[in-house]
Amino acid sequence: MDLSTHRYTFGGKTYEILTKEGKERDKQILIDFLHCEETKDWRTIKNRITNGTMWGWLKEVEDKKDFW
Repeated sequence: MDLSTHRYTFGGKTYEILTKEGKERDKQILIDFLHCEETKDWRTIKNRITNGTMWGWLKEVEDKKDFW
C-alpha cells in the first residue's frame, strides 16, 4: 500500500485522513489502521472510522478507479 496517499479502504469505502497535525500524523494513523487489520482488530477500526468522520479528521471519498 502507498502510504503517501493517506487513504484507507475498509468495508468497500475509501477514506482520506486529514488531520490538522500534518502529513506525518496522517501517515501514522494509516499505519495504525493497517496494524489493526493485521491483528484483526475490527472493532478498533470501526470505532476510529466513526470517530474520525464525526470529528472531521477522516473523510469518505469517492473511489474513482471504476469510473469508466
